[in-house]
Amino acid sequence: MKKSYLIILSFLAIGLSYSSYGQVQKGDSNIGFGFDTNSLSGDNGESRTNLFLSYTYFLSNRISIGLGPRLGWVKDANDQKNNTLGYNIFLNYSFVSENGFVLPYFGGQFSRVSQKQEGTEAIATSSVGGNIGIKFFLTERLNIDNNFSYARVISGNSTLDDLGIDADATLIQLNIGIGYIIGRR
Repeated sequence: MKKSYLIILSFLAIGLSYSSYGQVQKGDSNIGFGFDTNSLSGDNGESRTNLFLSYTYFLSNRISIGLGPRLGWVKDANDQKNNTLGYNIFLNYSFVSENGFVLPYFGGQFSRVSQKQEGTEAIATSSVGGNIGIKFFLTERLNIDNNFSYARVISGNSTLDDLGIDADATLIQLNIGIGYIIGRR
C-alpha cells in the first residue's frame, strides 16, 4: 500500500512541477479504454480485474465530466469466480501543464456494479469515492491515463448482509488506460 501512495505522489509531483498552459480545451472529449485491478476489504474480501470504456467531456480546460461501462471478473476469498457488469460516472478537476505532456487531475466518482455468481441472483452495489491521476500525452491527442481511486460501498448492503458479506467495504483501484482527445482543434 505504501508503494501505491509513493507512486501516486511521484506522478503528481512530476505533473505539478509544470505551470499552466493547456492540453485540452472547453468542448474537447476524450474516448478511453483501459483496465483496473482492485481489492475489496472486509471479511469476505475479493480481487477483481475490470475492462472499461469511458467518455469524458471537458466543461472547461480544467473541469471534466464522464461516464462509461465496465466489465469485470471476480475471484473471492473462497476462490469462487464470477462476472460483473456496471458503470462509472465521474467529475474531475485538472491541472493543465505548460508543456502539454502531462495532465494531473483529481475528482469524485459514483459506480454501480451488478455481480452474478453461478446459482445465485445478481447482487447490485453502489459505491462513491475519489480519485487522483495523471494523463501522459504521447501525441497532441493520444494519452496514457493512470489513476488511483478509493471508494466505499454505499448501497446494496442488505443484500450483501444476507449473503454474509461485509457490507461496509472499501474499494481500492489502480486504473490504467489509453485515451484519445476528440476536439475542436
